[in-house]
Amino acid sequence: SQIYVACQNGRVDQALSLGFLLCWIAGDLTNFVGCYLTNQLPIQIVTAIFYVNMDIIMISQFVYYKLKNQKMTKCKVFQ
Repeated sequence: SQIYVACQNGRVDQALSLGFLLCWIAGDLTNFVGCYLTNQLPIQIVTAIFYVNMDIIMISQFVYYKLKNQKMTKCKVFQ
């Protein structure tokens, strides 16, 4: 639901920091590696993969809206 709300308002770059998102994905990646190396249940591995994918989507949103909002700011300055 956070991803949907972020798409609606277009302000992901102001709500979260890139450092926070990178720490978040680092934690989820280490969770996935730990699940894989210790032969956890398949549902745990699938859940870890799901979380990594959601992190990638959130980072992509962050970068997209950061660039989009910078362009809009530059256009407003020139008007």
